[in-house]
Amino acid sequence: MRCKPATLAARLRLNLIGAAALMLLCSACGDGIPKDRGDDDDDPPPQSTAMTVFAGDASVNGTMDGTGTAARFNNPRGLAIDADGNLYVADTGNATVRKITPAGVVTTMAGAAGMTGTANGSAANARFENPVAVAVNKDGTVFVADNRNIRSITTGGQVSTYSTLPIGTGVAPGSIPDVAAGALALDADGNLFITNAYGSRRLAPNKEFVMMEGQSVVNGLSGTRQLLPRGVATDANGNTYLYDLDGRISKWALTSFNTMTLTGLAGAPGTKGAANGTGTAARFEQVVGLTVDPKGNVYAADTTNNLVRKITPAGVVTTLAGTTRANVLTPGGLPGSLAEVRGIVTDGKGNLYVTSGNAIVKIVLP
Repeated sequence: MRCKPATLAARLRLNLIGAAALMLLCSACGDGIPKDRGDDDDDPPPQSTAMTVFAGDASVNGTMDGTGTAARFNNPRGLAIDADGNLYVADTGNATVRKITPAGVVTTMAGAAGMTGTANGSAANARFENPVAVAVNKDGTVFVADNRNIRSITTGGQVSTYSTLPIGTGVAPGSIPDVAAGALALDADGNLFITNAYGSRRLAPNKEFVMMEGQSVVNGLSGTRQLLPRGVATDANGNTYLYDLDGRISKWALTSFNTMTLTGLAGAPGTKGAANGTGTAARFEQVVGLTVDPKGNVYAADTTNNLVRKITPAGVVTTLAGTTRANVLTPGGLPGSLAEVRGIVTDGKGNLYVTSGNAIVKIVLP
């Protein structure tokens, strides 16, 4: 029997009302109608690890160019990064400067592995004594802290001596590590910032030195000294951060009186350790490298502790990576552990690169 039009319309209305009620009920449950999981359904992508080996092998030294973990370094120290994301490495044990592309391809930029000296000239013929730190300017020129000398490498591969730190009288050969440059930084105006064991200074493009702290020369140095780099870094606002002679992270900034003043940001004078905290409550062991992100956060390579520390603009110190006094690289989720840390740089995009053992480690910031 055929339904009358009025009866059919009523049934359609009831069906619509029922469907709407079912949809409302499922929506209240949060995820709609549950679906059986099939064997062909893909698993959600795993969370990427926070700390990975970008190049080299932390526990194996060598001189090999190559890609990623196929490359080899020998006690690398300082790091720098250019606008294109290329890394530059002071490969101290090999007496060379290395370049790493964003794809992890490692090449030797200047010097020859195992051959030391102070020869200038083309990249392959140049020689370095003890390259420990690097900085790169906007034109791609790389500056290298090489004992007392600041060397430069052009984009064409020509190496020259840019400047030399002054030396006092009566300095024994074994004491030269106190005079040697330990860390480098560059600002947007082309000023170089250099630290050594007894002072920190700015080297202007006209080659004039301005002391930030300490002394320009020390006389009568005797005995055998060990190089203890003190990290230094600059930000986009013209501020300079350094691990100062008192063992603090300090900021060298322009005051309202148009003078530069060094002000403590974190750490306590003459007191070492690994404590987190705010301002003078924090402790560091030996900060050999510093870098600053676009938000003004400072990151420190705290050697001996083998930690990567974060210092906010308010002076709040936390540990990002590493386990205190551990000396074996354990990549994966943070904090993990690090082999000896010697250098650090940020790409300004949420990633840090750290020299750890004989490797360059990439840390994705939380």
